[in-house]
Amino acid sequence: MSKIESPAVVPNGRMATWTLLGGSLVLASLPWLSALYRDGRLAESPQELLTSVGASLVAIAFATWVIVLLRRERATARQHLADLEALTLIDPLTGLGNRRALERELAKAILRSRRMDHPLSLLYLDVNDLKRVNDRFGHSGGDETLRVVANVARSCSREGTDNGYRLGGDEFVLIVLTDFAGAEVLAGRIAQGFESRSPYETTLSVGVVEWDGAMSAGELISDADRLMYRSKNLHRSASQSQKRG
Repeated sequence: MSKIESPAVVPNGRMATWTLLGGSLVLASLPWLSALYRDGRLAESPQELLTSVGASLVAIAFATWVIVLLRRERATARQHLADLEALTLIDPLTGLGNRRALERELAKAILRSRRMDHPLSLLYLDVNDLKRVNDRFGHSGGDETLRVVANVARSCSREGTDNGYRLGGDEFVLIVLTDFAGAEVLAGRIAQGFESRSPYETTLSVGVVEWDGAMSAGELISDADRLMYRSKNLHRSASQSQKRG
């Protein structure tokens, strides 16, 4: 599984390169053009010819050096912008993608699924009783619980195929390239894995939905969210029954 400020605009490197190259050629030809204009020929003597060749080579070398520096600066600026963009797509607590990343990647996943005709499912995860953990153990306990959810989701998912995201609070979403049956198996593994590793005996409610080929990204998320809440309500009913018993 896998920018607060507006990034600076990177200048058009291709245009700058061609401009410098053209300027260097003009600069390199100046000694020759000057001699041709003044004397009607390129050089009067071997010494003058050597001087003109040397000046031209210096001009070309200088322009080449500047072009190399500009390309290196452009590559650095591109990497810097890519790093800034990555920061805007990552949840800092868990290292998973955030809501913005989910919206972007789910739209792409739907397009790929439609084009390649392969299954696509969504898992919607929610931590049960996280408020109790925060009240009893503080927000550090809640943060630890959320990190465990992320780690379990990573360990149960297929690297490079399934993608996980934290929407905020105690809600997570996984995009998985499998059908409903495969997604349910994965949901069970994640729920069991979290229950065995949960630091404060919390559990997960999970909603699973397979894309039907027509739903939008928003509809897919809403459907998975609805199913997750149905699971959460069943958990609450089971908890109440146990207490009464």
